[in-house]
Amino acid sequence: MLIIALQLTNSMCVSSLVPMMGYFIVDGLGADPWQIGLYTGLVAPLTLLTNRWAGERLDRGVLVRPQLLIAVIAFLAVAGLLTQTTELWLLLALVAPLMSLSNMGSGIVFTYGRLYADRAGLDIGRMNSWLRMSVSLAWMIGPAAAFSIAAQFGFQAAFISAFGLGLLYLVLWHVVMPMGFRAPPKDTSSADRDPINWGLITAGLICLTFVITNSLFVSVMPLYFIDQVGLPGFAPGLSLSVKCLLEVIIILASVRLAERFGVRTILLFSAGLAVIDMLLFAQVNEVWQVAAVAVLEGIHYGLFAGVAITFVQSFAPDRPGRATAVYMNSLFLGGMIGSVSMGFIASAVDYRAVLYVASAVSLAGMAVLLATARLRPSPETRPV
Repeated sequence: MLIIALQLTNSMCVSSLVPMMGYFIVDGLGADPWQIGLYTGLVAPLTLLTNRWAGERLDRGVLVRPQLLIAVIAFLAVAGLLTQTTELWLLLALVAPLMSLSNMGSGIVFTYGRLYADRAGLDIGRMNSWLRMSVSLAWMIGPAAAFSIAAQFGFQAAFISAFGLGLLYLVLWHVVMPMGFRAPPKDTSSADRDPINWGLITAGLICLTFVITNSLFVSVMPLYFIDQVGLPGFAPGLSLSVKCLLEVIIILASVRLAERFGVRTILLFSAGLAVIDMLLFAQVNEVWQVAAVAVLEGIHYGLFAGVAITFVQSFAPDRPGRATAVYMNSLFLGGMIGSVSMGFIASAVDYRAVLYVASAVSLAGMAVLLATARLRPSPETRPV
């Protein structure tokens, strides 16, 4: 439970800042909207690199406690710097690199949770689902609280609140992380000659399709519902709330379902639901329809979120850090691809076309799952 609390706090910290940055760049720093891309284009690739760096270090037996401390200190530095940042160049030069270091904290906690479950004889799938549920719960609370504080008291108050959360994060790090915990020692003399793990790469690609679908939808949803369909301004928030509520519930149920039907079957069902609910969203014209389809969306993404990290880790049981880095990077890369692609698709056609593309991406994910049905994880893990 303490590890889950640590992940919840880490995700609350990150979610209190990440969605705020575009708003802060335009309204707080007075920059042009296109300059948001400068910040995102810097943070995203740096985050991919730091996740991989942290994962490889953990697999080589580096102590987990000081590795996570880097992420904690980086977050505190980001929150502190943001209270004093008045120029875009400061954001790009100082905040962006530190934010990428902060972003690796979630992957480190996921890896620690996996290693701890192995050592304590706990159910790995259940541990992963609880950790993933804590991330979803944090993203339900963090952005809403941060935007409310910013609206009432200004950006500086929001950043000071984030710094306060960071202090709680630091306290939990001190309480939860044991002094000498590390991955079991491995022979790394031939690490550079490891064969390409095609199963791990394929699993990461499958996760990428789910995240791109979600990112395309989340990016276009407010514009599509309000500007193109003509729904009330609260429709996007209603859709997101319903989706997140169902997602949290389904994540907890996903482990039992995976034990009964297999992880691959759950992912296939989730991808099929994604194809359907994206097509249904493209046909809505009433608020009640939005809420109804959001239920399906919450089910499909909850199933994916509940089993995806276990699915990816199963292809590299002896390299949990590397596998977790692949999973986390699929989230960051998928989010970046989806948000950038949305603008191009909407400009070339319209907002509804983005939903059709999102459905097609999920269909591609189903095709990869079916085409690689014979690709199985290491026998050290439960069959999927």
